[in-house]
Amino acid sequence: MTVRQNPCIECGTPRFYARGRCQTCYGRWRRQQKRAGSFSLLIVHGAPLRKLTERAEPGSDGCVLYTGYITDGGYGQISVNGSQKLAHRAIYELTVGPIPEGMELDHICHNRDSSCVGGTSCRHRRCINVDHLEPVTGAENTRRGRTWAINGTKTHCPQGHPYDDENTHRYGGRRYCRACNREVGRRSKQERAA
Repeated sequence: MTVRQNPCIECGTPRFYARGRCQTCYGRWRRQQKRAGSFSLLIVHGAPLRKLTERAEPGSDGCVLYTGYITDGGYGQISVNGSQKLAHRAIYELTVGPIPEGMELDHICHNRDSSCVGGTSCRHRRCINVDHLEPVTGAENTRRGRTWAINGTKTHCPQGHPYDDENTHRYGGRRYCRACNREVGRRSKQERAA
């Protein structure tokens, strides 16, 4: 017995994906709709929101921890209408509204917990409590993170050279040691000559 699939309404291929289109045509259509500002998530009987709440458990400090699939980065992930979304972003968009353009969601519960060292094992990354999520710019989100706070206070590079005006090169928001860069260049030149 063969299963008959409805063809794509745009190209006619038999591989149905979403909203009557194959995956290629759906992706193209979705990008066009987003550019026009008229794309909205298709929620059938609140299924994504129900999936999120069913896969959550209370944590400490008022956190609601997602217990479903966790990415390598430590964030919860859920499928919403065939596309993968981070769980905290999905629940924010479903309950509060769209995340403003150019903004990221910061877990303020992580900022308040000084005992958490951060990284991929941070439990706050799994928090889907919308009261713990705040839209901020990417730069502000980085500034609030533990890594920036630690690296921003360093006065010397790992080899002991000072981070001062003469020895520091800044690029892409990071600091690089000029003495270390010269040493790497010198070694590279010697290896090419040999």
